[in-house]
Amino acid sequence: MKSIVQKLIKNQNKKKQKPNFIKNTDKIGFAFSTKDRPDFTKQTLNTIDIEKGFDLIWCDGSDAKEGKKLLDKYKFKNIKLAEKNWDVHGGPDKAICFGLKRLLDLGYDYCGLIENDILFKKGWFKKLIDSYNFGVKEGLAVGATTIRNYESRVLEYRNNYTINWNIGAGMILFSRQAAKIIVNNYPSSPITARKIRLFYAKLTGIDLIKNKELWFNKIDRRLSPDWEYETILYKHGLTSVGSVPAFIEKELEAGVSPEERNTRFVNNKKITFTPYPKISKIKIFLIEFTNQFFSLSWLLFKKSPKFYKFIK
Repeated sequence: MKSIVQKLIKNQNKKKQKPNFIKNTDKIGFAFSTKDRPDFTKQTLNTIDIEKGFDLIWCDGSDAKEGKKLLDKYKFKNIKLAEKNWDVHGGPDKAICFGLKRLLDLGYDYCGLIENDILFKKGWFKKLIDSYNFGVKEGLAVGATTIRNYESRVLEYRNNYTINWNIGAGMILFSRQAAKIIVNNYPSSPITARKIRLFYAKLTGIDLIKNKELWFNKIDRRLSPDWEYETILYKHGLTSVGSVPAFIEKELEAGVSPEERNTRFVNNKKITFTPYPKISKIKIFLIEFTNQFFSLSWLLFKKSPKFYKFIK
């Protein structure tokens, strides 16, 4: 079986994508999204602001005065705050698109997202850039990288980085090209676990059926748009990667810790392997064939719990 790296290089060649290293001269910016929770925001900023080499634009959608006031009160030590944006309302997806568009308009070569509920480890920024460049060194046209790296989101472990099927919007850095692709193709309807399984089965030949975070013991479930970022990038021949190990100290919000997601942070083991089994072409065909009947079946399952239990 070909490694996933080989398959992705074949995919990117079809899409005429070429690997590009992040250079010291490149302009890097992050959109920092906040909505109230000033205590979370201050804790997160304190761990972001221990690094240099990038700018921040602040995108705030706070309703309470305390959250809004923090925009002017917080004093940065290392980061250049390039822009403040108040009243960024409309939900997380609107904030994400707003932040990426502003970074693109301001001319950044690499455009990132950071949410206000993650504590970073010292050295996180270098680790982030290194993980991107490790992928490029192996010949991959990398489009996105993260240090918020969960084991359940890894397609393949490499010696110094991981190839990921999902990253999420909590902490991610896109190339300028990838950021444009996400903004121009932002999901308008939710993707499902079943569709994600089929996509990666066809792309890489592996089966995500036993991924606990993807399924949560359901036969299918709808997922937020940030679960679809990677499928969009892979369709354009770009790869998503993560750091080894993950470089996150802690998640502040309930419901987002590794344990609550049925996973763990990627550790420091330097090994190369794929954690999922191969999937046969026959099984891929069956998944694709039954997809057309799945909407009707889903309705039937809802009306007949006993039948649902039997099928499951």
